This record gives sequence, C-alpha cells and structure tokens, in this order.
Amino acid sequence: MKKAIKNVMLPLFIFGFFLLFNSGLKFDDWSSISQTLVFTVSTLLLLNKPWLKNVFVILSLVSFIFTGIFFTLELILIAEFFGSLGFGILIISGIFYLPKLLKYGYI
Repeated sequence: MKKAIKNVMLPLFIFGFFLLFNSGLKFDDWSSISQTLVFTVSTLLLLNKPWLKNVFVILSLVSFIFTGIFFTLELILIAEFFGSLGFGILIISGIFYLPKLLKYGYI
C-alpha cells in the first residue's frame, strides 16, 4: 500500500512543484505546461534511473543548439521555448550531480 501511495503521490507532487515554479499555476500557456510535463518526466526518470544523467545533459545541450538555430531564423518564441527547456533540464540533471560533487569535495 505504501508503494502504491508513493507511486501516485510523488509524480503529482513533482508535477505540482514544477507547475508552480514554471507557470505560476496558470493553464493558459501550452508551452509552459508541456515544459512542466518534460521536467516532471525527466525528474522521475532521474530518480528511478540515475545512470541517465549524461543523457539529460546531452539533451539539454541539443536543446540549446535548437535555441541558437531558431534564434538565427528569427523565430524568437520557439527559441525561447527550447532555451528555457534546455536550461531547466540542465538544472534538474545538475541537481542529481550534487551528491557526487559534495562527496569528492569539489563543492
């Protein structure tokens, strides 16, 4: 029973957390809701499979490349979407590197 509650409540809590800080609990902007979903899925994947940290860092770098491409093509709204998505994924995956950095004394 505890595992079922954990499997239901943890994703809802994480989604609510990112919804609060990413869009301010507003459901009128589809790009922020999709970013919230991506942030929630990436956090849950990193909690369950920590070996995916490098994949998410590379994914954030690819998102930054898309930001540069769309900014060059003067598609500012799409570039802003990919930029904030890449920055969010980079911050989330960076948080999962903190225990290792603290362990080895880099921080």
